[in-house]
Amino acid sequence: MAFDGGPFPVAVIAGTPYDSGLGAELLREAGLPARPHAMAGSPDEQDALQYQDPAGLAAAFHRCLAELRDGGTGLAMLFCNSLSAVVDHDDAAVPVISPVTVYRELLPKLGSSLVVTGNAQAVLGVERTAWRTAPGHRMLGVSDPALVRGIEAGDPEAAFAASHLPTTLRLAERLGLDAVVLACTHFTTVLPFVTAACDLPVFDVGSRLVELTTLAATGSENHA
Repeated sequence: MAFDGGPFPVAVIAGTPYDSGLGAELLREAGLPARPHAMAGSPDEQDALQYQDPAGLAAAFHRCLAELRDGGTGLAMLFCNSLSAVVDHDDAAVPVISPVTVYRELLPKLGSSLVVTGNAQAVLGVERTAWRTAPGHRMLGVSDPALVRGIEAGDPEAAFAASHLPTTLRLAERLGLDAVVLACTHFTTVLPFVTAACDLPVFDVGSRLVELTTLAATGSENHA
């Protein structure tokens, strides 16, 4: 999946300018050209679209992919866990690496997990994938939209400290869960605080998305 002159530009589609920009920045740091595409202007607007007009949001997503394909884009990274739960992207206009790609890879390897998301749609998306690919998986799912808003406000460390996560991570340890899954791409920014506060293995979906997209874009491995 690479051009003769190097990897092609990757479209980074996400719910807000913050996470689409973060995903594009992480891909550029990995050496890939990337362009962000936000489906909404804020977390509140994205939540409203997902809950009030999911069909319209899905249609807009697929129109975006078709336009990107027509403009020469050959790969998209869907850098939004909740959006990946709303749109069906297995047969899209261009190959899409998404959080669902990561769930399918990760969940069968774990017996149990604490899954932390940015809204309830994302919890549903992880649980649905677990039901399909790892039916014996024990999942404790929690969402924290306020943490997403706090991160977008510009102080991830303060947002983490004010969130339920420090307490919930201790609960996951007491329950003896196998791992913590950060199933919101905003939470990549609080990964250092999570790992410092928790002795369980922590899997960051955002970081793995960047790894898988880099492999696909450079032709190192086929994950499309």
